[in-house]
Amino acid sequence: MLSLLAVLSASSSRRITEIAALVGVIGGLALVGSALPFLRRIGPVLGGLLLAIGFGLLIVAVHFGVNPFHAVKAK
Repeated sequence: MLSLLAVLSASSSRRITEIAALVGVIGGLALVGSALPFLRRIGPVLGGLLLAIGFGLLIVAVHFGVNPFHAVKAK
């Protein structure tokens, strides 16, 4: 599995970064939604778990892939 992580291309790094941001936003909304009565018990757990997954994906994309914030130059 580590050999697969070491060969992330620019497009897959960018895609993983976008997925990580989306998961993080959903996790943040779950934490905010935990103020509602029906999300009081599961909101913090789900929000914290989704934020951890999102940040983990972001670390994998930036560490093992191409920096997704730099433009890719065509050859």
